Amino acid sequence: MAGFKPIPIGIEDFKEIIDMNCYFVDKTMLIKDILDSGSKVTLFTRPRRFGKTLNMSMLKRFFEKTEEDNSYLFDRLAISGAGDKYKSYMQQYPVISISLKSMKQPSFELALTEFKKIISNEFRRYRDISKSDKIFDSDKEDFLNICNRRGDYSMYNTSLNFLSNCLYGCMDKK
Repeated sequence: MAGFKPIPIGIEDFKEIIDMNCYFVDKTMLIKDILDSGSKVTLFTRPRRFGKTLNMSMLKRFFEKTEEDNSYLFDRLAISGAGDKYKSYMQQYPVISISLKSMKQPSFELALTEFKKIISNEFRRYRDISKSDKIFDSDKEDFLNICNRRGDYSMYNTSLNFLSNCLYGCMDKK
């Protein structure tokens, strides 16, 4: 049956949906809205199963600076026609992206263990920071402790701020 596209049931990764040529409701003008708002922080509140994770994945793929060129993902989508002003933001920034979906646990200890895994995985995406000469050796040690889930409770309490500062120090972009 020619002309039918797959329906991306259960797929939450924007890149996977585009690469598989699945049906996709183009919400890329959300990127324009966020940039035009000038807000430092944007909170997305939606009920479960309303596409929050997919939208976050789309934002990550748009803004995150990677060695892989992901600009093709947006070629036939609305944001590509919004102008060069918006394209200039594409793949320019370090992005911290975590999901807390797996945090619902029966005890604090299990939730903390899960949180350590989530944070550790995000630190590992930027593991090259531990080799950078742009951050202090003590920060490198803390960075590796979090990567390897050896950090104490207080380290995880401030881990996202710490990662953000490390990324800024190494990449000179917030």
